Amino acid sequence: MTARARARAAQQKVLADRQRRDAANMASLTAFFTAAEQIDAAKLAMARALDDIRAREGTLTAAATLTQITTGEARKLLALLTDTSDTGTGSSPDTVAAPVDDTNGER
Repeated sequence: MTARARARAAQQKVLADRQRRDAANMASLTAFFTAAEQIDAAKLAMARALDDIRAREGTLTAAATLTQITTGEARKLLALLTDTSDTGTGSSPDTVAAPVDDTNGER
């Protein structure tokens, strides 16, 4: 076998190995992103349930206590509802933030 033939065979082996790795990576990436979508769907379901509990209990703190999560975690979950709705009818937190003064002291 000539040096050129050996080099060609080595290159073909490298390409075949890369193709096998790419195929395996695509399968793993598909599984990864499928799981990520399931996590997102589960978090959205949790947010909706938390919003329902908050509506019945009256406060976010009470809903967080019932679900055994912190108020901060509850706020993060409820933020998912406002991120996914374009209607502006999403949940609002228990407190409203003060307006930000962006005038740098100038009027």
